[in-house]
Amino acid sequence: MKRAILFLNLWLFAAVCPIETPIFGNDVRQPKPVWESLGGDFRRTGLGEHEGPESGCVKWEFETGGAVPSSVTVGHDGRVHIACEDGKLYALDTKGSLLWSYDANSPLVSSPTIGPDGSVYVGSEEGALHAVDTNGNVRWTYPTAGPVSSSPAVSSDGNNIYAGSQDGTLYALAQDSSELWTFQTTGPGAVPTGAIFASPAIGADGTVYVGGLYDPTLYALDPNNGEVKWACGFESEGWPFTSPVVAQDGTIYQTLLFDTNLYAIEPADGTIIWSTDLADPCTAWFASDYADWYTVDSWSEPALGPDGTIYVSLDDPYLRAVEPNGNIKWVAPLGTIGGFTLAVGSNGLIYAASDDGYLRVVEPNGAEGNQFRGEAWLNFPVIAADNVIVVSDAKDNTVLITDQKNKVWAISQHGCEDINADETVDFLDLALLADDWLDCTDTGWPCNYEGPEQYVTTDIDRDQYVRFPDVAAMANRWLADVGWLGPPPCQAGNPNPPDGATGVSPYPQLSWRACPDTSWQEVYLGTSKILVGTATETTRGIYRQRQPRVLTEYVPAEVPLEGEETYYWRIDQISSAGTSVGKVWSFKVMPLR
Repeated sequence: MKRAILFLNLWLFAAVCPIETPIFGNDVRQPKPVWESLGGDFRRTGLGEHEGPESGCVKWEFETGGAVPSSVTVGHDGRVHIACEDGKLYALDTKGSLLWSYDANSPLVSSPTIGPDGSVYVGSEEGALHAVDTNGNVRWTYPTAGPVSSSPAVSSDGNNIYAGSQDGTLYALAQDSSELWTFQTTGPGAVPTGAIFASPAIGADGTVYVGGLYDPTLYALDPNNGEVKWACGFESEGWPFTSPVVAQDGTIYQTLLFDTNLYAIEPADGTIIWSTDLADPCTAWFASDYADWYTVDSWSEPALGPDGTIYVSLDDPYLRAVEPNGNIKWVAPLGTIGGFTLAVGSNGLIYAASDDGYLRVVEPNGAEGNQFRGEAWLNFPVIAADNVIVVSDAKDNTVLITDQKNKVWAISQHGCEDINADETVDFLDLALLADDWLDCTDTGWPCNYEGPEQYVTTDIDRDQYVRFPDVAAMANRWLADVGWLGPPPCQAGNPNPPDGATGVSPYPQLSWRACPDTSWQEVYLGTSKILVGTATETTRGIYRQRQPRVLTEYVPAEVPLEGEETYYWRIDQISSAGTSVGKVWSFKVMPLR
């Protein structure tokens, strides 16, 4: 899909004037997003902070009005942002329901980026960078002279936004869209300017790394003024189409078009530490006729494992694992097409999505595990919390006579026990499992899969059989849901102010104790006990935010609170077992002088 984007967009756009008056964003710093940009972070590593699922079923799916050629992003509260070629930026809640959409009036071709204050930055085909606030309102747009398919990067303090354009320029902008500095890449021959497709990466010291498509060089730029700290030239004259990837120790990994090497680059001075040919037909990794079948390039970024292993895909049906010293650890055949976009969970599982419509799970040793089959071209798997992975559909249906919609899927490790998808595990689900039992229990004869799905829905553990482990999994979920046996689910405790407290400051800092197995927490606050007790995350004015387990404090946005008013609040605990609704606590604010 990236190749198609390249060939469709190799032209220059005329510069235009700013469309919106710049407006400063929200200065309140939010917790770190789960997946803030292409590659998960601004080092572009593809390594998630959460474990991904070994197997799973569809938690939700969302239809879009066009292809989604880029990565989605996930906020600290689990909110999913989708940039779509229908020109819209969509924001979904954790259940896949639409919160808002922003219409850019031009196909969105970059992965969205989440800034420290929650603002979302995304590039369009018409050449504009859009800044959108947390409610879907435009803050500003900034024009460039070419499509912006490069995913923006944001400095750790949120003050610098870096965006590359196909006009060959890297723009450094302030929060109000004022220009701080620019850096121009070079073009070939008669074309004086380059084109930036790769997303800029940021090192631990703030150094910005970027490459231009026609310029076989990786540049390290000073974030204060854009001056070149060093330039690493590639003798092969390959093109930097993919983003540089920065390892934990600062080493930069780069792949190129028209070059089958993986390069490791020294961050101090830009020297090449090593390079490894990933498609040498003379090695034992490939069949003897490999060179007759494949002429390969690199169209997607490498991804890093928790142990530092570099996983690389070229446009052949193989996945490579390379050690940090440059030695190839293994090469595994995978699928039929190749060109995988990659992500790695904190548990080391690798996720490879491809235009053949499959998302594949690969073990750290190269063994292929389970698969998810989509309906079109799958790309850019993203690892969210609670064993959920999100993957999107990049197929362009506009040239086809079809009503087919593009989709984004969330796949969860948990929830497969709810076979009829009515959000309750009960006798109806057991009856469906029993119906498939006789056809799928013979160990010599796996279930007969005649439909497009990879697994029948009653095969809960996805081992291609319906038998006692599936019944056990359903029973465990069933008992957990109805509360039979064992202690009640843990609830948030130790509220401060204490429940029923009076004379509370109008500037309270609410705090509580989280449960040990909690992943996320939802905060509810209002002046009606009934509304607070029955509210959900869609209840405006009562639902406040979702935050990770480590954050057990909340300051109301509307401080100072009303004097002599009684406030009610509730903290829900969310874990892999589900949501434990919290008790409703109260406090009364002291009179205001």
